[in-house]
Amino acid sequence: MPNPKVRVDIPSDPTAKIALLKKVKAKHDELAADSPLKGLKWETLIAPALARADTADQLSDELGRKREKATGERDVEMPTVTEALRSIRDVLLGFNRDNPDALGDFGFDVSDATSSAAPAPPPAK
Repeated sequence: MPNPKVRVDIPSDPTAKIALLKKVKAKHDELAADSPLKGLKWETLIAPALARADTADQLSDELGRKREKATGERDVEMPTVTEALRSIRDVLLGFNRDNPDALGDFGFDVSDATSSAAPAPPPAK
């Protein structure tokens, strides 16, 4: 009689699901004609899907590692990029004191909004 309290989980992580299905397939292949899973569509559906999923998962891992490396390399350079932009902005503002909108020609977003840091003067009595 089956134990009603037994729980057999399927992983939620895609990589873990692929690894589990590879183990199941290996056991199925080992048992060959004696496998209780021989009625499933291994050759036409399951094995091809497993192969494609495994290939895509490996590519995803590789691209993730490359992304992390590229992000780290980018972040090393960002202080120089940021400081260059500040310097360029300041130089252009020096040349265009009367027309700061001209910085838009260089790709800067220019806001005409006044600073809300200074309190408004009190109304006249």
